[in-house]
Amino acid sequence: MPDAPSNQRPSRADWLVLAYVAGMLVLWSPDLHLGLFTVRLAVLLVGLGPGLVVLGSLVLRRDAGARWLSAFVAWALVCAVVSVSPRLSLIGTYGSDVGWIYLAGYAAAWGLGRRLSPQGTRLLPAVLLAGLGVNAAFAILEAAFEPTGALEAVDGRVLGLMSNNLFLAGMLAGGLALIGYLSGADARRGLAVAALAVPFTAVVNFTGSRAALVGGAVLSVAAVAVGRRTRASTSADVGRAALVVVGAVALGFCLSLPLQSSGSGASRVGDVSSSAGYGSRLTMWGAGLEATAERPVFGWGPGRFREATSSRVTAAFAKAETPDRLFYDAHNIGIEQLVTTGIVGLVLFGGFVVTVLRRARGPLVWFAGGVALTWLLNPLSVCTAPVVLVALGAAWAQAPPRPLRSAPERVALARAVGAAVAVAGFLLGGVLVWTDVLIKQGSDPTNVETIETAVRLRPADPVLQGLLTDARTQQASVAPTPANQKAVLDAADETVRLEPSRPTWWVRRGYARGTFGPGTEAERARAAEEDFERAYALDPWSLEALTALRQVAAFQEDAAAVARWTDRICQISTCPAP
Repeated sequence: MPDAPSNQRPSRADWLVLAYVAGMLVLWSPDLHLGLFTVRLAVLLVGLGPGLVVLGSLVLRRDAGARWLSAFVAWALVCAVVSVSPRLSLIGTYGSDVGWIYLAGYAAAWGLGRRLSPQGTRLLPAVLLAGLGVNAAFAILEAAFEPTGALEAVDGRVLGLMSNNLFLAGMLAGGLALIGYLSGADARRGLAVAALAVPFTAVVNFTGSRAALVGGAVLSVAAVAVGRRTRASTSADVGRAALVVVGAVALGFCLSLPLQSSGSGASRVGDVSSSAGYGSRLTMWGAGLEATAERPVFGWGPGRFREATSSRVTAAFAKAETPDRLFYDAHNIGIEQLVTTGIVGLVLFGGFVVTVLRRARGPLVWFAGGVALTWLLNPLSVCTAPVVLVALGAAWAQAPPRPLRSAPERVALARAVGAAVAVAGFLLGGVLVWTDVLIKQGSDPTNVETIETAVRLRPADPVLQGLLTDARTQQASVAPTPANQKAVLDAADETVRLEPSRPTWWVRRGYARGTFGPGTEAERARAAEEDFERAYALDPWSLEALTALRQVAAFQEDAAAVARWTDRICQISTCPAP
């Protein structure tokens, strides 16, 4: 983007887009059950309408990037509609950010980035560094004081204000690349900007992500050379700037070690276990390719990677990742799109990526590239994707698209549609937030009424139905009246109906039928066994299903079945007592 005249200021639209980015980086509410996650979903949905209006306008102006991206989103919508689980593929479930609506939100974020003026684009790197700096500060506090609650480190790995340590690592890897470019491009401010690499590197090490640590360090140095070329600097200038950045990265890494030696943080530089060393990812990538062979054109639908691959889980994967922990995402953006939107979707997505690589320029590309590279090993997320797409949109270096000559009524109609979608997104985001408030209030499993209210707010959501099943089970255990027992069975039936492809729901219904179902004890055991076998078919290494089947076999005094299920359990977990 060319520099803007100094006498011009960012427009109101610029400030709104910058606020969108800042919110995605730092918003958090302790009053929510998923306070680091749900607020970002709400912001994404609010930006859906304005961003799609910009995208549509660019399509009409024959903008190449917009056309590729719009074609991909449209095809993904078709894939969702024709999938095995259309509703879940379209809008996902509570507590998740997978589904077509979120892909549309990411596309809208790119449109918002294209909407930025040169003045707004010049401010965006500062907003990014400030937001990442806040995350780094929170992460350092987490490493030093080990708080509890939403900001608690998971297995010693800090989160900052992200919902996952890997998301924080990816964002900071992009931040290191941005620091390198800015350090190289501005000799006067280079030292001050490079100083940010010290806390950023330390925090990346605290997250435990080797890929982000190594990739961010390499990109930060490479970006120095590219940034220096924009100022026609000498080789000596490039060398000095690179040494400053390398020194800051090395200092940050060294400063992180004392906290780790005292028990905080989680350096994994030497960790080569299967789970940490990508063995599980390779397994699921292979499973994804097998699933693609079944549905090569339309794929399984956005957000349905788990549905496509759960039956292909191996014993090694279950043991490495802990049993019943299935990948909801391929942990590779290319394979994810191939599995969920088919070959056509991957081609359209690839066309957008190639166009962006050809047309985007400047420091924001380095930031986006640093984050996006981690998507080859980690999931796409609402914590990372919207910020990256705004940056890529703002970095578009193509000449302004041709003017759109539309009748005034068409322009008014487009604005009205955008406003309507924005209002709908605002309302949907509000529903998500209020649902999350209710789930936090209903954290006591016996608080059935509160969870029932959440279910009414988001009907046909299997995750909320599963929570309701748990609450009603607790209620029936305390007060085993016929009405309470029937309520458990009804809730379990509804959960399975809403998402029959998830093994956990079948296990829960099996226990409900075995405990509260009609008939004799033997009849209830047979009914439960049917559901446990369905779960086993969906995930042949589900510890929940294997344990339940072993219990049924023991009740039926089937020694051969007990031995068979025991053998499978021992392959992935501690052997059960005889």
